[in-house]
Amino acid sequence: MKQKKKKQKMKNNSIFSSENEMAKLILLIIIVAVAFGLFYAITLLVVKKEKTNKTEPTTEATIQYKKILVSNILNQKDEEYYVLAYKNKDQYVEAYQNYLKYYELSKEDAYPYYYVELDNSLNKNYTSENSNLNTEKTEELKFSQTTLLRIKSGKIISIYEGKDRIKGKLERMTK
Repeated sequence: MKQKKKKQKMKNNSIFSSENEMAKLILLIIIVAVAFGLFYAITLLVVKKEKTNKTEPTTEATIQYKKILVSNILNQKDEEYYVLAYKNKDQYVEAYQNYLKYYELSKEDAYPYYYVELDNSLNKNYTSENSNLNTEKTEELKFSQTTLLRIKSGKIISIYEGKDRIKGKLERMTK
């Protein structure tokens, strides 16, 4: 009889123990769920507040049409135009560009102009120690220094190489 009571006591003890463990598990799940819910709510509030506070100005993307590649020098849509092919190390490039901008603004009948950055990796094949500009084939063009070209009907009609010749031409164009 003592054994039966002992077994029943142990059985009752294990039931209480199982119920106690089950209660602890449910309590733990509830605590984790509440903590997750709080973090989620806080995150929503912070994100919503950041979205309403951010007022970044929107800028439209603009396509730049003035810079072209050497391979396109003779293929522009204009009948007649100028092309300034320059190397970045040329200290007078900014002055040349300012002359061209002034020319465009000051003359009603100004021809359009384009820039070619010879240091661009896509233009590297067109640079050389000696210039070759007296050609009708774009593939044969070679530039040794900053050069101003006047192009008409897809052909180079005037070449101005070097600081003095380019500056002289640009000054005459702006008068």
